[in-house]
Amino acid sequence: MDNLISLFLGPVHLPVFFGLFAVTFSGALITSGFGVGGGMLMTPLVLLLLPPKFGIGLIGPMMLLMAGAGVRQYWRQWDLHCLLVLLPAMTAGIWVGTHLLSVVSADTVRRTVGALALGFGILQYLAIDRPLWKERLRPTPPQGVGLGFASGIISALAHVGGIIFSFYLIPHSRTKEAFAGTTVFLFFTTGLLKIGSYVYYHILTFPILMLCIALLPALVLGSIFGKRLNRGISNKLFIRLICIFVGLMGVWLVLN
Repeated sequence: MDNLISLFLGPVHLPVFFGLFAVTFSGALITSGFGVGGGMLMTPLVLLLLPPKFGIGLIGPMMLLMAGAGVRQYWRQWDLHCLLVLLPAMTAGIWVGTHLLSVVSADTVRRTVGALALGFGILQYLAIDRPLWKERLRPTPPQGVGLGFASGIISALAHVGGIIFSFYLIPHSRTKEAFAGTTVFLFFTTGLLKIGSYVYYHILTFPILMLCIALLPALVLGSIFGKRLNRGISNKLFIRLICIFVGLMGVWLVLN
């Protein structure tokens, strides 16, 4: 049985597959429910279960599929203004970040982003019930362009760019659905760029594609439960949870 599995799924045996199934379900639930954090959860866990190159090759298409499922669930609920501010800048940032891969340490990027995320999460959480703070912490569109560009660079270097563009998106999102919808749209469009580079550098292999297909049920189930979770909480509680989650991810990145 294991020999048959390894023929199609590479270095993945049954215990590892079940671990990946659980990780995929959790990542899809978080991505669909909150719009941010699914990739940050998946990346370290997948790399604990798989060889680095194979794991990186798997994370790209799985995150793209998760974002695609989210786009379908939040169809036309995204914020067009935020997309126009962030998406072109993120695209340029990914191009720059790709060329910086051989110069900048991914660990340095992760720790820097982690420290920023921790500070941002605390400030935004405190600002929820303080309208004056909230207004002062709201970035302008030109600042949003800068955050989008930085997010693209960091996404290419360390796959945690969602933390940076959330600095602009959280205070500008009218509803929790708009936040989640805009986030998954950004993940999906920029994920297409990453997949293109994976194909160019022959990182995507047949076993990786077969494994993606085998993990689709976990992705679908996680997306369904995530959408239900999003519907079941209020806007203010949603923002509180996002701020807490971003702060915790910041601690994770700094310590790891």
